[in-house]
Amino acid sequence: MSAASRRRLLHAFVALLAAMLAAMPGTASTAPLPQPDARWHAMAADLERLARAENVPALTLVVLDSGRPVLFSAMGMTPDTPFRWGSITKTVTALTLLELAREHGLDLDGKVVDMLPAAPYRNPWAATAPMRLAHLLELSAGLPDLTRDEFRTAQGEDLGAALYPSAQQRPVLWPPGLQHSYSNVPPAISAAVIEQLTGADFESQVRRLVFQPLAMTHASLLPVSGLPGGFEADGRTPIPYWDMRFRAFGALNTSPRELARLLAALLDHGRVGGRQALAESSVARAYRVETGLTAEAGLRIGYGAGLYGWISQGRLFHGHGGDADGYLSRFGLLPEAGRGYLLGINSDNPPLLRRLQRRVETALAADLAAPTQPPELRLDPAALTRLAGEWYPSATRFDVARWRSGEAQRGILTVRDGHLLWQRGTHSQQLMAVADNLFRRAGDPLATIAFVRRDGVLYLQGELGNFVRVRPGPCPGFLAVCDPQ
Repeated sequence: MSAASRRRLLHAFVALLAAMLAAMPGTASTAPLPQPDARWHAMAADLERLARAENVPALTLVVLDSGRPVLFSAMGMTPDTPFRWGSITKTVTALTLLELAREHGLDLDGKVVDMLPAAPYRNPWAATAPMRLAHLLELSAGLPDLTRDEFRTAQGEDLGAALYPSAQQRPVLWPPGLQHSYSNVPPAISAAVIEQLTGADFESQVRRLVFQPLAMTHASLLPVSGLPGGFEADGRTPIPYWDMRFRAFGALNTSPRELARLLAALLDHGRVGGRQALAESSVARAYRVETGLTAEAGLRIGYGAGLYGWISQGRLFHGHGGDADGYLSRFGLLPEAGRGYLLGINSDNPPLLRRLQRRVETALAADLAAPTQPPELRLDPAALTRLAGEWYPSATRFDVARWRSGEAQRGILTVRDGHLLWQRGTHSQQLMAVADNLFRRAGDPLATIAFVRRDGVLYLQGELGNFVRVRPGPCPGFLAVCDPQ
């Protein structure tokens, strides 16, 4: 009998034995991994068609169901090809600090100045509103984003050399802990805290506390070989590798297969394959919003310690997005359903990424029971009128001088047909009360907008953004844009 014949006979015998064992009652067997649902394949094919129409060189998609990956799809790469994930790095940085805080018994309410020899910022409110670790994690530290020069300048010799020379040019714009405002600076300060606490470089602590426990063997915050390259929106013009000044905010390079292990841990309380890779408390804290007026008001949506929430398909998704000059990405999680996705393209085409994201989120939620929306509370017209007026952004990411001068776009709240109507530019939105100070938009499954009065100043925060009422005033001390009273 030939070797090939012997192999065929052996395979037939194994198959027959497996069938006999499966038919025997009470026989223990290992459950196979779930097979990808046909709709996931259809969705992946649809995404590939859209990407090809836009000349995208590489597309990657991972779908998680029942808390684990059930589909790896890729075009122009493989699930094991390294990819740049941009600001998804912030989730990794936050988890590293959370794990280190747990290891050292640190309180997240601890002051940053107690952990760094010199503060790399100027905080006029240091005596009454010091910057705390939780503010770094939730990007509520009161800091604007990097300057144009910092975005263009590559990583310095070390983190301190890159962070500290610009401290005097890095003012805190409003009291830390007041409100979330997206910035790439807090993760850099988090990295400095990590280095100060451990006496080791930031990258080594990310490996020790996150990459190694998750078996992300090839993950790195440094350049790696095999990247598919990033391109302009045309899919043809290459964009040079961005060796960013602070790797803690956006330098993650790893494969979709490895990054999916992080998503699985976030869906299963820190466990991967039944093993506790990250502390359950760290994962739970990543989801929670505990600082800012939104937390004070009781909103459950916002930017937590490394994850933020958004509404899609009438559901609350949690996750993060990324942009790394030619690489765009997003991951989203539905923890209650055990589902999630990871999506990436290597062309600078944000409108396409948004289209792909909508397709994926629609498919993930299609067969889930619709969430119950909070009933509308019909407030007295006088109560609504007390919230109406002219509103100005209470935070800014860029162009600080223009914001301070009062040139940023304002919003108007009016009362119409028993509801509040929000108008800003060409955008208008009806708001429905679910409590005296909490509102939602049509289709929202929970309150998404809060009104909070602090020191006589009325703030609006949530999914519409951060605003302060300037007519009628008064303004907060950090803004001078109110009309004279």
